[in-house]
Amino acid sequence: MRWTNKDKPNTLGALSWLIANEYVNYLLSSTQDAGWKGVGNTGSICDSLRSGTVPTFGGGGDSNAAMIRQIEALRVRDKGLAWLFADLSRMQKLCLLTAVLANGHKTIRGVPLCNARIAATLPTYAAQLRLGPAHSTMSEKTFANHVAEGRKRFMARISAELVAMINKKEEEQETLAEAI
Repeated sequence: MRWTNKDKPNTLGALSWLIANEYVNYLLSSTQDAGWKGVGNTGSICDSLRSGTVPTFGGGGDSNAAMIRQIEALRVRDKGLAWLFADLSRMQKLCLLTAVLANGHKTIRGVPLCNARIAATLPTYAAQLRLGPAHSTMSEKTFANHVAEGRKRFMARISAELVAMINKKEEEQETLAEAI
């Protein structure tokens, strides 16, 4: 996958690449937390969230409820980035984030993964990203089209948000100047 200007500092390409990578890291890290499986407190809290029962941790007072609230906050928080992908269809989002995740992966021979190989293993990537299954395997061309359209929409959203942020900042400065 080619992401224009991803390595060029202070460009829209670099910012969008950084945001997409941060979101992929969030999606992966929350499932790879060491406490999600096992007998530790975090595992007990996660099991209790699934079953609806309140576990006991041997703490006094409101400590059990506080721990549960903390884990629930981790479970639902998305670092505030999910809304940037709202303009993408489900498949565009899945394909774009899969392409970001697969970037840098290599075959046994040390060759970067091609779109055909990534498209063939899309269900595995979908499971890793917790974005639901890909309903059917897609062709290399379809995958590449979803990635291209998803990247275009994602970068347009970031560009629009940056313009809105600049306009808001200018309005605040004008209001402050008028007040002085």
